[in-house]
Amino acid sequence: MAREKYILVSHYCEHAHIERDFVKGLHEYGLIAFEEKQNDLFIDEKDISEIERMFRLHNDLGINFEGLDALKQMLKRMRKLEKEMDLLQKKLRLYE
Repeated sequence: MAREKYILVSHYCEHAHIERDFVKGLHEYGLIAFEEKQNDLFIDEKDISEIERMFRLHNDLGINFEGLDALKQMLKRMRKLEKEMDLLQKKLRLYE
């Protein structure tokens, strides 16, 4: 059974030097999920790389939350299309 690991949002923000409002904004736009336990907010450790990527896009390129959402949706669709293309290439090789 896989064990999920959660990190306290305030601790993560302090150590990563990321504003807590930024992380809350990501949550409000549905880009990441929070887990609430005993009146504390936690993020899944699997979301950390996504948070850091979006933080860099936001700070370095000035992309707002709507733009981050659009980029995330496009990347998700692109990954899906790449998987579909790989599957189709494998099927095509069967007929060569």
